[in-house]
Amino acid sequence: MRHLLLALGVLVACSEAPRKQATVSETIPDILVPPRATVLGREGGEDALKLRFRSEVAPAEVAEFYRVALAKPPWRIVGNSRMADGSIALYAEHAGGKPLWVNIQPIPGEPGSFVDLLGARTTP
Repeated sequence: MRHLLLALGVLVACSEAPRKQATVSETIPDILVPPRATVLGREGGEDALKLRFRSEVAPAEVAEFYRVALAKPPWRIVGNSRMADGSIALYAEHAGGKPLWVNIQPIPGEPGSFVDLLGARTTP
């Protein structure tokens, strides 16, 4: 009986339609890749997406890159904070209303930064 329940559970899990992941163009318009960076990963759901990069550039320089870029139309910087651990968090909004969170973290014991770009789909 236990094997039958397990088999039914596996069948139900496998029969569910795969969840659609939001695209970059839906969540992070006019994407700004950090300087001297490589992509480390991507994760998200139907309405949000996170892209992770590793930059060879120090966190303060990456933050300045984003402060300059996001101060120009179609972007507007709404928040800019430095955390106790040395990370920097920026929040900006696109003229179309889409939000963008930029989290910049130092890499412990190494030069460079981890940079997370988080965007969300908005309803018109």
